[in-house]
Amino acid sequence: MKTLYLLAFLFSLTLVHADSNPTDGYAPTLKNEIDTSAYDWNALDTKWLNMRALGMIAVDGSYLMQDDTSKSHVGDLSSYNEANIRAIRIGAVGTINFERPWVYLIAASLNSLSRDFESGVDDERTLLDFLVGIPLWGDYARIQIGKMKAPISMGRNMGLIFDQVMERPMHLDTLLPSRNIGIGFSDMILDKRLHYRIGIYNDWLEKNSLSISQANQQYIGRLTAVAYEDKKATRLLHLGVGYRYDDIREGTLHYTTRPEEFYVDPWLNTGEFEAQSSDTYNLEFSYMDGPLWLSAEYTSTSVNSQQNDNPTFNGYHVGANYFITGEHRGYNYRLGQVRRVTPLLSTSDRGVGAIELSIRHSFMNLNSGTINGGEMDINALGIIWHPIRDIQLQAQYSRANLHNANMQPSSSTTKSKTDIIQLRVVLLIE
Repeated sequence: MKTLYLLAFLFSLTLVHADSNPTDGYAPTLKNEIDTSAYDWNALDTKWLNMRALGMIAVDGSYLMQDDTSKSHVGDLSSYNEANIRAIRIGAVGTINFERPWVYLIAASLNSLSRDFESGVDDERTLLDFLVGIPLWGDYARIQIGKMKAPISMGRNMGLIFDQVMERPMHLDTLLPSRNIGIGFSDMILDKRLHYRIGIYNDWLEKNSLSISQANQQYIGRLTAVAYEDKKATRLLHLGVGYRYDDIREGTLHYTTRPEEFYVDPWLNTGEFEAQSSDTYNLEFSYMDGPLWLSAEYTSTSVNSQQNDNPTFNGYHVGANYFITGEHRGYNYRLGQVRRVTPLLSTSDRGVGAIELSIRHSFMNLNSGTINGGEMDINALGIIWHPIRDIQLQAQYSRANLHNANMQPSSSTTKSKTDIIQLRVVLLIE
């Protein structure tokens, strides 16, 4: 609770002390460190401290249509046909202006919608990020300490407003937990074409009953490359590879998967099973050519569990986005990920804003060894409207094809279809 009071204070402080012309003061360094725009009304710019208030609220509406087999598999989903608050988040990002500035990020969720990050957690207040980045040698070498996103997968590291469709691909949510406490190191080499980040993570501080030697420990690394770039033509090819080793000191694992609809309970479920360790591999591909963005990722987790014949679970997605109004997304070399879009002509300038079409196919398989967690594929088609940079509206249709005999053994068939219509409004302060 004290953390939330601190965040609220920082937020109000930035509004009171916003610099109307920060470019006359101390040059902001955030833009090169974190994906933000130049300082604005919600910023504090002083000799010793730069701070920028962050905020987001997202409201979703959904409508699900089921065939009879779907109802026999997962029950009647009509209770989910409603509007809900998807996320309320506030925070602050900035620099502590030593001779070489340190970067910090504090962010929290103010409602119970935290399952996005840690399955099964329903706290009303959740600390999402609390980290500091300290410069080392050269222009880009940094060490990060605190609670942060794990350095693996572009799709897992991008925020809610960056996704190609309304929710992350199910294989990333299932196999790659988002945040953890630890220490990481990152750098860029070869004229910013190669970026790498490695870290060691252990969330024992958030598990009151466990010591650091009893809580699971992860060793995670990610390497990304700008394999091809033509800045004049706004073309760029991004390739990446990630690895995660999990020392499962707590003795068990449990994987669940939702149908890329945040409010629905999991449809794929391995149940809790004994395990000693796991190895996860992730491959990334992104290609941007003007208004076109093509993206794909593959994730595979091999579990050391002799009791269950050492299962391997895997999933992937392929997607495409296209701006019919001609915009193109930028690229954050420092983080190795695609940036948000700024409309060429927003509605505030008497334009139509940016209009983006999206399509994605994703797949998740939790059947392996003696584990029968189920299998599912999802096809999604949507439209995203950015009337101005800080407002985003989305509409999406998707079909989830579920192959899962263990949810209803008496069912005569193991395949069902569910159609999902989703709407979203996002308002931002950054």
